[in-house]
Amino acid sequence: MSTHAEEEMGTASPDSETPSEQSVTERLSDAFQQGIKVVIGSNRKPPRRFKTLIHGTWLGHPLHPAITDVPIGAWLLAGLFDVLWLAAPSQNQWAARGAEWLVIVGIVGAVAAAVTGMADWSDTYGAERTVGLYHGALNTLALGLFIISAVLRFTVGTGMSAPAAILGFVGIAMMLVAAYLGGDMVFGKGTGVNHTAWEAAPEDFESVLPVDQLSERTLRRVTVADVPVILLKASESYYAIAATCTHAGGPLDEGELQGEVVQCPWHGSRFRMRDGKPITGPATFAQPRYDVRVRDGMIQLRRR
Repeated sequence: MSTHAEEEMGTASPDSETPSEQSVTERLSDAFQQGIKVVIGSNRKPPRRFKTLIHGTWLGHPLHPAITDVPIGAWLLAGLFDVLWLAAPSQNQWAARGAEWLVIVGIVGAVAAAVTGMADWSDTYGAERTVGLYHGALNTLALGLFIISAVLRFTVGTGMSAPAAILGFVGIAMMLVAAYLGGDMVFGKGTGVNHTAWEAAPEDFESVLPVDQLSERTLRRVTVADVPVILLKASESYYAIAATCTHAGGPLDEGELQGEVVQCPWHGSRFRMRDGKPITGPATFAQPRYDVRVRDGMIQLRRR
């Protein structure tokens, strides 16, 4: 079993660090993650509706990256308006007004992005967790600067001041550095990507198991074109989906079967066996589904 699985299931590997060996950053991350999980309901029994909502399971796509476009776009445009206002204050009062409201829109979007981002980060570990901590810290600082900037914009007589604009420029710089770190998490470390995206998809049915070797309502791991698949027999029906969890690559065949729903042993994502659809986050992508047929006493599978 991998170290990741051992950490999630509460066991320790021989190479695991003891609390005294952890860095300050790691101990802070541990405490922060546990606090987030309590708030969003990660440790509660399914369906964990709030957690599922803010991960974007209902959307079929991670919610956090979609929301981050709001503060990034709003604050960059506010910065442009600030430049126009500073270049000609008397002629470009419209730019001052526009920047005020764009900063507010960005703040609202940043708060929503922070909530969804913390939920996603609470299920990370290792290097991606450390980068995510810095990513979140910089974005939080940027949000704080824009809140101060907004206060100055709406309390200074003209609704605008040079210090407010300067705070906004510094906030934009922090936001862009944080965005770079966020990109590194996704493209460099694979955080939040579909972990089944590159699996092979055979065109023809492939025999995987004799019918008499599949017990009723028991998850069975088989391979199709060297891809791990979990197979389930429920009454007279057969279901098969990819065994690698789309969220973080967890082994679904080691998970818990609840009726016709399988729960990942790593982060608790739950998928329907009949169609692979995620019904509980943090997973947002569906499991690849396999067609099942029986020929000459053999169960045969083909990826749909």
